Amino acid sequence: MTHTIQAVLASLEAYAEEHSVPIIRKSERKALIEAARKASPARILEVGTAIGYSSLLLLHEFPEAHIDTIEVDEQRYRIAEESVEKAGVSHRWHGHLGDAARVIPTLEGPYDFVFLDGPKGQYLRELKMLEPLLTAHAVIAADNVLFRGLVMAEGQVPHRYRTLVMRLRDYIRYVNSAYDTIIDEEGDGLAVSVKR
Repeated sequence: MTHTIQAVLASLEAYAEEHSVPIIRKSERKALIEAARKASPARILEVGTAIGYSSLLLLHEFPEAHIDTIEVDEQRYRIAEESVEKAGVSHRWHGHLGDAARVIPTLEGPYDFVFLDGPKGQYLRELKMLEPLLTAHAVIAADNVLFRGLVMAEGQVPHRYRTLVMRLRDYIRYVNSAYDTIIDEEGDGLAVSVKR
């Protein structure tokens, strides 16, 4: 039986809360949709499916769009697959189970909208791999780029976060130099970059 996308989204929100699965924060959902709207997307790429929440959010908002989405965690991937089936949109959802570094070279593109929401330290490497697959005016949204306020903070970064923070700073420097980029500082920072 097919449920509405809204009903499946509500059940995923409850699941995420109960099982501490990170999904896009309420405060950042509107910013994500607005970023995607700039691209009027026909083809979307998401890195970091988790349980499929943001995939469904985007498919609901853009009823003509198709999404390729990559997830490395098999248990979360299976929940996403099941949720998309329940919502009746599996014909527009193309899931790829595996590490993004291995999956991206197998994709064909072109993509109008990219949502980076996997391992934060890999954003720059993934974006550079993806660039040949982007349309002329593609929009890239990257979640959590401010990482608990540490990315913009002055002074010492706790040792265990140092590499991650340095990589996110590199990502921000790159998208500021190669794209028109705005960082929505609500929540944990959503960077929206538009190809020049």
